[in-house]
Amino acid sequence: MASYPLNTIPPGKDIQIATVPGRLHKRMLSLGLPPGTHLTVLRNRNGAIVVGRHQERMAIGHNLAKQILVRVRQ
Repeated sequence: MASYPLNTIPPGKDIQIATVPGRLHKRMLSLGLPPGTHLTVLRNRNGAIVVGRHQERMAIGHNLAKQILVRVRQ
């Protein structure tokens, strides 16, 4: 399955975090977003990307989102 930068995924898509660059891995873990986490893209505009899981929502900055590779779940 192909991986794409998070900032390229349109709203409404269910995704799974595939890989996170080494320097961001610790930060993503602290946010509770390790590789393998399932999320839904709620908003993707030129600014932050808003993702959600369960009843939580989280905004991820555009520059950070460019570096996070995700898989789109069917």
